[in-house]
Amino acid sequence: MAGWLDRRGLGPSPFTDRPVKGQRRPVTGQRQMQGQNHMRAQRDFANEWLQDLYRFRDQGMRVTDVNPVSALADMIGEQLYDGAATIDDLRQVLDVHAATLWQERVADLRRQSGLDGETGLPDLSGVDISRPIYRAVFTAHPVFALRREASGALCAAATSGKAETPKDAFAPRDGVTLDDEHAEAMHAVRHARHAVNDINADILRQRRSTHADEWRDTLPGLIGVSTWVGYDLDGRSDISWIDSFCLRLREKVMALTGYIATIESLGIESIGLSQLDDIAASLKAELHRVELTLAGFETVEEGDFTSVINDLTGSGESLVSSKALARDIHVIAQGLGDDAAMAVMELAADVAMHGFGMGEVHLRINAAQIRNAMRPVDGRAVSVSDGAMSSRMLIERLATRIRTEAPWQINFANLDAETATARRQLMLATQILKYIDSDQPIRLLIAECERPITIMSALYLAHKFNIADNLDISPLFETGYGLEHGDKVIDQLLQQSVFVDYVRRRGRLAIQTGFSDAGRFVGQIAANMAIERLQLKLLRSLHNRIGKGVDLLIFNTHGESLGRGGMQAPMVDRQAWLMTPYVRHQAATLGVGIYHQSSFQGGDGYRLFGTPGLAASTMRGLLAAEAAPPAQGCVDDAFYRKTDFSLDLFLELKIWHEALVADPNYGDLIDLFGSNLLPPTGSRPTKRVVQAGGERRGPSRIRAIAHNAILQQVGFLANVISGMGRAATVDIDEFVEIHRRSPRLRQCLDHVLAGKQLGSLNTVLAYCRLADPGFWVNRAYHGKQQRNQRALRRLAQHLRARPRFRGIQQTVWALRDDLVDLYRLVDKVGGDNARVTGERRGALDLLHAIRLAVITDSLMVICRTPNLGESNQYSNDDILALGLSLDFAGVAEIIRDAFSRKQGTAVGETLNESETYSGESSGNFAAIEREILAPLQENQVLIDRITQMVSAHYGAHG
Repeated sequence: MAGWLDRRGLGPSPFTDRPVKGQRRPVTGQRQMQGQNHMRAQRDFANEWLQDLYRFRDQGMRVTDVNPVSALADMIGEQLYDGAATIDDLRQVLDVHAATLWQERVADLRRQSGLDGETGLPDLSGVDISRPIYRAVFTAHPVFALRREASGALCAAATSGKAETPKDAFAPRDGVTLDDEHAEAMHAVRHARHAVNDINADILRQRRSTHADEWRDTLPGLIGVSTWVGYDLDGRSDISWIDSFCLRLREKVMALTGYIATIESLGIESIGLSQLDDIAASLKAELHRVELTLAGFETVEEGDFTSVINDLTGSGESLVSSKALARDIHVIAQGLGDDAAMAVMELAADVAMHGFGMGEVHLRINAAQIRNAMRPVDGRAVSVSDGAMSSRMLIERLATRIRTEAPWQINFANLDAETATARRQLMLATQILKYIDSDQPIRLLIAECERPITIMSALYLAHKFNIADNLDISPLFETGYGLEHGDKVIDQLLQQSVFVDYVRRRGRLAIQTGFSDAGRFVGQIAANMAIERLQLKLLRSLHNRIGKGVDLLIFNTHGESLGRGGMQAPMVDRQAWLMTPYVRHQAATLGVGIYHQSSFQGGDGYRLFGTPGLAASTMRGLLAAEAAPPAQGCVDDAFYRKTDFSLDLFLELKIWHEALVADPNYGDLIDLFGSNLLPPTGSRPTKRVVQAGGERRGPSRIRAIAHNAILQQVGFLANVISGMGRAATVDIDEFVEIHRRSPRLRQCLDHVLAGKQLGSLNTVLAYCRLADPGFWVNRAYHGKQQRNQRALRRLAQHLRARPRFRGIQQTVWALRDDLVDLYRLVDKVGGDNARVTGERRGALDLLHAIRLAVITDSLMVICRTPNLGESNQYSNDDILALGLSLDFAGVAEIIRDAFSRKQGTAVGETLNESETYSGESSGNFAAIEREILAPLQENQVLIDRITQMVSAHYGAHG
């Protein structure tokens, strides 16, 4: 971890000394430069402000009340007010920063993907190459902040090593649709598939040299890809079954097109093989049928949908068995010469692994949706209600019904009429298996799963739809309860013969762990420890209840950034964080096979597969990490031998974070600006509250991604950094001794310190003071900005009626108190100083200071809004409240509606009667547009751009 800390702009100033050019536009309002020479000399504001920051830092180490970020923000604000600096100056500073930041992100992408490392195969001797050990899963939470063109340029630069910064590199997107997400997922998946094929070709070459007599017998199937993009209905209702079915049809078109192109590239005539010609003809015929079906589904409202469905379901010629096709191609390969056989086997392996789609499909729902789907089962909902019956009795009842009841038979009309989300998703799976690919298994992910009855209910429904043998039911353990009791949930199910028969038929027990959601409630480090403990318990339970013959499929879900559970590191370190060497060693010792899957999330994760070169390097790094034998040394790791210490450390961390999340003051901190600092980053619909005074949202009421992104934007990843200092004080001397002998404990502490290098509680306090009435009245008291006196006092009065600053401040003091212990701990273990002093993290602090100055200027602008009429739906207090939450779009909407010229409804504009009034009203609005709305919009552009650049410092463009 220490090596990658140096790549984040934490050292000397990243700004260059080159002059910047551009038309300077004065700040609007106080933006009118008074008595200034507009032709003033160019100034290097970037380095000037950085030097000021370093000076304020030095003062802050000697004068307790000096906040360097606040002081710099105030200074920049004064220069904007006086006209010494302009909006164009800010823009130019950001341009210089963006160029340096872009270079860092390019270098980091090369490092994470392993482009500069080894590209050969790992040692696969003794490995069953036909048994899957890993899949990369492409997920699409709202993390698509970087524009697609900029993301592509970043990937191209990393691949070529030439990192020219594009214009507006960190400009946010205007919006993201589901089709956008799916298209970007397929772009990454396509590159990943090509990388897998290249790996399979190398495996076959290796086998050919070591197993000359039998190398043709086995198709390689170690690694593959999966996706849930377009199939995730957890917490959203805007994706219809037709949307998902169309996406799967599109994926079949892509897959068939790729297989046809591969066959044609082999040169059939040159190898004299007519059987492949027959395969190609069959694929082309199926491609034509699928394209017609897709066209019908995509124009469902315009055409005769019944005939489209009847054409699909009535065709007896459809190609739906991908395994049969893979076997046929494999048989052809066995009769060919060595080189031709290798090429054809590579195709067969691709078909066998990925079938008639671009990746294995993951359907995602949640436990509540399963409960809703079970209510009609026996008319009294007793299958899912504890009532007077125990969970075991309910499970026994469902097990009996699975053994005795016949499956249902459904059609597309049933699917279209179904309103229960879980049933509809399972019916969608049924129709996909019947009409698109009958052999590729489908994963059913169940979020927020805490009870065995939920899983047994899903198995019951899968049985009733007759798809249990092709469905891997995968509970997601992500809540505190789920992580603590997940092994008991599974162990109870493994005592049911019906469930055991199911997992034996599947050959695997599937579970999912959620690093990001878990880290929201118990902190990322405690969550990582809890997930490791859960993985170990599940291994033992599976071994004790079933023995050998059933693999444990663990799907670890996480984001790319520190706050979302991942590790921004080369693949071997990344995978060792998600599934530790100790877990892998214990699995090998127990004889339980591990089938690991991990997520690559949205824009951040897809960049690792953004070009063929990046994808090839990333996939080879993943294979090397997953195929490596377990590290023997992990058995002697003191963290695992000193179980009392490790358990106490985990419990202290967990308790600390649970108390933090339960504190309403922390909820106020998270909700200081709502999600208004975050740009649109995904297709998931969000409801924007326009009126002030809405209900406060705590950490439990916002999604993990938004929670982590907010922490990044206000400057401190509390869910990563905090708690370790306090937990270590339980026995700090033992911590130091174990840290010396434990790679696992060092891994955890290094993760904390990586977050601390980016984290600043001074920054958090600088944002929080916007909610402090004392801050505004003090500025008025000092009288530095005479034209803003009314605005400053108005803000103070508004905030005195809504006191919450002191509570938020108490949370920051608690976080700072914990840092005292962390600093002491780092000193004792002999690490680098965890304090950020001198010139470290200067660029990031400068970004925050500039944004604070722009926000303050925006609030001054809002306070100049004329009084809204009494008949207006909103008051000036409403728009001020929205402004303080940084909802400038909401402010502009209300102002525009209140003051713009209204079009009459009864009388037209072309009247014979003359008038001279219209110019008066339009002139009034023109002034408001010029003095209020235009400056707000200009500032919003800067704020959004800074948001993107702050995210880039974290390597998290979502």
